[in-house]
Amino acid sequence: MRYVMLIMDTEAGQSLPEAESQAWYAEVMAWYEKWGGSGKLAQGGEQLQPARTAKTVRAAGVTDGPFMEAKEVLGGFSVLETDDIGEAAEIASTWPGVDRGWVTIEVRPVVVN
Repeated sequence: MRYVMLIMDTEAGQSLPEAESQAWYAEVMAWYEKWGGSGKLAQGGEQLQPARTAKTVRAAGVTDGPFMEAKEVLGGFSVLETDDIGEAAEIASTWPGVDRGWVTIEVRPVVVN
């Protein structure tokens, strides 16, 4: 079954010094290499532009940015192919920075039609 990992950047992760941020990206690339080679990564992932570049569409119209009170913003996503959500969550827990509070991961099943 497919599961989407929604990678939520926290305030701590968004304000890392440049050297630490580059080291973190190296860890992320190693994560993709590991899980891509395992067959559990259904497709790569995508990093998103900062939330300030977003447009939000609501019944009242379109506005710039997310304009919601949030300490976490969607920073990217990946799609996993696992037997169950427990396995997907276990893989998500290995995402670099989760253990340091830099990101929070939400794992959701993909609707299959």
